[in-house]
Amino acid sequence: MRSFGGYSSLCLAILTLFPIAQLGNASPAQSSCKAVPGNPDWPSDADWTTLNKALGGRLLKPAPPAAVCHRGWSTYSAAACSDLNQGWKNSDWHAANPTSSMWQNYNNYSCPPEPNAPCTNAGYPVYVVAAKTVDDVKAAVDFARTRNIRLNIKSTGHDYLGRSTQPNSLSIWTRGLKSMRWFDTSFSPAGCKFSITGPAVTVGSGSQWGEVFASAKDRNIGLVGGNFKSVSVGGHISGGGHGLLSAKYGLAADNVLEITLVNANGEAIIANECQNPEYFWAMRGGGGFTYGVATSFTLQGIRTGPSALYRSTVSGWDQIAYIHSQWPKLAAAGASGYIRGYPGKGSSSSISVEVHLPNATSAALHRIVDPIMSGLHRRSSDAACHTNTTVMRGDGTVLEECNKVNPGEYTDFPTFEAAQRVLMQQEAEYQPLLPSETAGTFPGLGANKIVTSWLWSAADVSSPRLRAALRGAFDAEAELLTDATMGIGIQKPPFMRGGWKCSQPRFPHRGHETGF
Repeated sequence: MRSFGGYSSLCLAILTLFPIAQLGNASPAQSSCKAVPGNPDWPSDADWTTLNKALGGRLLKPAPPAAVCHRGWSTYSAAACSDLNQGWKNSDWHAANPTSSMWQNYNNYSCPPEPNAPCTNAGYPVYVVAAKTVDDVKAAVDFARTRNIRLNIKSTGHDYLGRSTQPNSLSIWTRGLKSMRWFDTSFSPAGCKFSITGPAVTVGSGSQWGEVFASAKDRNIGLVGGNFKSVSVGGHISGGGHGLLSAKYGLAADNVLEITLVNANGEAIIANECQNPEYFWAMRGGGGFTYGVATSFTLQGIRTGPSALYRSTVSGWDQIAYIHSQWPKLAAAGASGYIRGYPGKGSSSSISVEVHLPNATSAALHRIVDPIMSGLHRRSSDAACHTNTTVMRGDGTVLEECNKVNPGEYTDFPTFEAAQRVLMQQEAEYQPLLPSETAGTFPGLGANKIVTSWLWSAADVSSPRLRAALRGAFDAEAELLTDATMGIGIQKPPFMRGGWKCSQPRFPHRGHETGF
């Protein structure tokens, strides 16, 4: 990962402004609590009615998503509850609900589907603006600012950190901001005296990657986007956003050419390298909707080419640690991938490994991966590897044994989109709970988990302590999900445009794939 830009003391102050951070001519935030229902400063029913009229009837006051399963709510319906329980494990269902998110633990389990559980709306926004236009967003931002109400942004609700839901808030649901306009040969940013060569597309922030990729396929164009088809463009980019092509072309935020947004003053503005460059910098993975509500993004398109994918499994901590230690070699070649599974279950557990190389064939990927797998085979064939051992783990002991190496398989794809489609299908079918829990609650109720982001260097992954560190972090129910987003494209994105930079200490963090 590279650092880019930085914050002086002035820049640090930007993060504290109300109701969403303002850039440019910002004034200090007032030190006061937000209005909440039941307090005298909460808007009256008449105030909300006035807002609803201004929005053309697009102000919602939804019951909790699972209220249909609770007899105490007017929305109760046995048929609707049955439908909800079918959709509760499907990310598309949550994306289509105005307040639900992938992980209900961030709503403090206010209203689970179980009919005997308590059900309140305490963990959800109170009102929702189902935005269809920029004017809808402006009206919501102005109302929240002038009435001192907490403002929430949700698009599809894909977010490991729960940032797409806030209690006692007015939420802007951006999923309805769908649009798409293609530029076949070049794009001219507003206010700039130049054009950017190559295909580009302007998409509404509520557009979902599955829709965008389908349109790009018809034009034989690739885009850096998410691997879940229901993830929205806006949330994904605002957190940085990694995808299949990141190792070659950088993060999704690195491929943004222009942004339209509504800032905290309720102004609809255009941000690019020629105007409002401070917003252009901040909205590209630096916190996104902290600074404004994006309504559209213009993205660099990439002429598509062949792709190669390697898929295999590894078992046991020796193999897992070794595969991690080899990621720098993959990064240097412009490859990336994913490692995931449940290593704490013991040697019977298989951890999936995927390595993708864009603009290449499987012959090129063979030359990169085969030496790594040969090294893994040699390690697994050592004499010392034939004796089962009992070792300490974080929560006790486990019997470990050496495992045979899976040679894996290589697949050639004629286009980026074809490889993307395969990975999207895998994501749709992937069930990240233990087999005994597949009748459970992902992604509806969430799970206790530790989500970490660590920028591993070559020295880190070559440490002899790596195996012990990994092994000690996992019990039987903990999922390993290593997003190996790296490579020459991450370090030096070929299409990254300029933008505003502060002059003092550098700020290195880039966000995880998110969707607000």
